[in-house]
Amino acid sequence: MSDVIQQLNRVTLETQRSVPFDGTFLQPRVLVDHPNPQMSVIDAILTRRTARVYADQPVPFELFERLIEAASHAPSACNEQRWKVIYIDDPAILEELCARGSAAFLKNVRQAFLLLYNRLTDNLKYQDHFQSCASFITVFSLLAHTVGVGSCWICHLPNRSELRRFFEIDSHYDPVALVSFGFYKSKVKARPRKRQAAELISKNRFRFPRLQFSITKNIRMRRIVMAVYYAIPPLLRKRLRRLSMPYEKKFYDEVAD
Repeated sequence: MSDVIQQLNRVTLETQRSVPFDGTFLQPRVLVDHPNPQMSVIDAILTRRTARVYADQPVPFELFERLIEAASHAPSACNEQRWKVIYIDDPAILEELCARGSAAFLKNVRQAFLLLYNRLTDNLKYQDHFQSCASFITVFSLLAHTVGVGSCWICHLPNRSELRRFFEIDSHYDPVALVSFGFYKSKVKARPRKRQAAELISKNRFRFPRLQFSITKNIRMRRIVMAVYYAIPPLLRKRLRRLSMPYEKKFYDEVAD
């Protein structure tokens, strides 16, 4: 076991050889011309970063289909594997989602998919259908990365009921997240991890003596404003889009629990 730990310790962002790294930026664009689906899992984890800008060349549907098939090996609650995927490559749909208050960068995206899961679960306490989708997206994004396909996990969307009507989704299914994707176009910033393992782990009980919570996000107020905003009818909300865009959620670089 000590050998395994030593091997893991030797693999860092600086020592991995799967994606060029200059100390600040990763260059995953090389994977477009030189895909590496045999990349080690730890290299994929260390070098994958969210991408919101993609090359003009679309990802072939056959490749997308293969990535989805592989992602279906992700864990799911009770191994039920009840995912459904709506593939989106219609610019009008992506523009409409953006106009209705989804992530602003969607207006420049060419491909995405909406991930759904059967909502008939007896485990509402822990929302196991959402957890099943989280594992699916994680596997998809890691494997897609190895073949030069960047992705972004998007939960900045209209209410589920609105998406269900817009996409004509069966009432048994919940829209869980939208995932944009495309071939990498350029470099991505390697954002450092905010905490080391020792700061993340407590043994047997919740023992974190130095908790520090953010007071700058105005979470309660943001929740109220967002609930009101997405309750507005889509036609009126689209007219307010330019006013709401400056307040769209951005990166939080602060270190807080």
